Amino acid sequence: MIRKHKYALLLFLLIVVIAAILRLFELQNIPPGVNRDEASIGWTAYSLLHTGKDEYGRLFPLSFQSFGDWKLPLYIYSVMIPVAIFGLGEFATRLPSALAGIGVVIFAYFLVKELTNNQKLSFLAMFLTAIAPWDILLSRASVEANVAVFFTTVAVLCFLKSLKKYNWLIVLSAVFFALTYFTYAGNYVFTTLLVPGIVFLYRKSIPRTKITLLAVTVFLLLSAFIGVITLSANRTKISGIGIFGDPAVVHAQIEIPRTQHPNPNSLEVKLLYNRVEFAGETFLKNYFNSFSPQFLFETGGTNNDHNILNFGNGYLVEAPFFLLGLIYLIAIMKGKEKKLILWWVLISPIAAAITKDAPHTTRQLAIFPMFSLVTALGIWYLCVICMQKKIVRIFAVIFIVLIFVINFAVFIDRYYVVFPRNEAANWGFIYRDLNNQLQKPEFKNKQVVISEPTHSPYIFLLFYQKYDPASYQKEAVRYPLTSDGFLHVKQFGRFTFRDVDWGKDLNLPNTVLVDDTSNIPEGIRSKQRGGVYLPSGEEMFSIISTK
Repeated sequence: MIRKHKYALLLFLLIVVIAAILRLFELQNIPPGVNRDEASIGWTAYSLLHTGKDEYGRLFPLSFQSFGDWKLPLYIYSVMIPVAIFGLGEFATRLPSALAGIGVVIFAYFLVKELTNNQKLSFLAMFLTAIAPWDILLSRASVEANVAVFFTTVAVLCFLKSLKKYNWLIVLSAVFFALTYFTYAGNYVFTTLLVPGIVFLYRKSIPRTKITLLAVTVFLLLSAFIGVITLSANRTKISGIGIFGDPAVVHAQIEIPRTQHPNPNSLEVKLLYNRVEFAGETFLKNYFNSFSPQFLFETGGTNNDHNILNFGNGYLVEAPFFLLGLIYLIAIMKGKEKKLILWWVLISPIAAAITKDAPHTTRQLAIFPMFSLVTALGIWYLCVICMQKKIVRIFAVIFIVLIFVINFAVFIDRYYVVFPRNEAANWGFIYRDLNNQLQKPEFKNKQVVISEPTHSPYIFLLFYQKYDPASYQKEAVRYPLTSDGFLHVKQFGRFTFRDVDWGKDLNLPNTVLVDDTSNIPEGIRSKQRGGVYLPSGEEMFSIISTK
């Protein structure tokens, strides 16, 4: 028995080490530079650390305006600790997400064991979570949703444990559930559906004690607090990313079809083409696409910050086992645990389905660690229950392991080797290089004009220069608020962000002009003093200096 426990502990630690390596190896370099949100998160944490204020000069806010997308507070405040220890950089900014990803792997084991009372199945689900492309990618970037998944996993585990002999854990469960509201906007939908579902399923098992009452009070108060603080911000956010966030699409799907009828204003035409019908149809399409094999296992989502080109969120080999696991859950497995797993899986795409760019990898990350558990159930059901002959089972296991090894090897190559080279344009690699070039002696004391202010180049310069927050808060000049609620920086320090007018700006004295290489007139290229290149050799920015 002691030897058995020793081997189990060694296996547990081995999986944790694998998870840690996959999430921490070259974290400062892969992905190649910070993306826009990461730069904002990191520099805001840096600003809070040094001044107690965000980029707008607000003292320790609980809702961060950022570019106008209004970020929630918990991840930003958590980044302050690694920034204080390691300094501002990619590693410090990404570390809380990476640690949360490792934490999900650890607690996935305990949660699955609590749900199934099957140690081998728990190890399998834990291992699948450790090597999951979906979870690895989002653990290696500053993704608030990843931290929310960690809180949710711990919260559900504490809740289930509290139903036995540890009633006090229900208070911890309430706190962790509430913290998801402080972490990621998608959990305003997911947590709000998951918690009532769990309470309903286990309503007869929840002890009617003062501790339970305390837990309910804590959850409601914390949830109401952050809800009130972020109410107006959430309205702005959903107006930009919601189903009606793109007026052109709404016009094409509602107004144009109406005009194709003899009487566009008739009641029957309005009943066929209206915002409610459009929202319902779009939601259902988004929801079912979130479970499509293409999204889950073939190509993933369309956001290059959260996906590998032509690689699914899961391994292709997982597809039949995920389906088999769902069949096992629905047709064979019994008990409240089955209903909880199914409820978790079924509600996971809803937050993404109500947005205009679904299916969305980050917004559906809430499916973890149930995605791994359902896949593990499929493998377990096939190998242990269906295959009674030992020799058949052995060959099946060998075949499955071989296919997984091949899929895993392809992922390692695609992500750790190919991805940093081919996807550098979508990350901060070019702005890191641009910043280094602008610090050269020949450019250091000149005014700088950088094009495309809507791409927020300012935040990359703040991040990579470790620009003094107190100075920036005084110097920043912004463009007027856009119609969809976004703010773009016009100027700070020696930097101005606007489109370059090549007919006039070459006459500006002592100025560095930075523009997309494709925008540079052919006759002006001879004046070029520098360039910013991708690892592939493609030039992204041209640098031209005036006297």
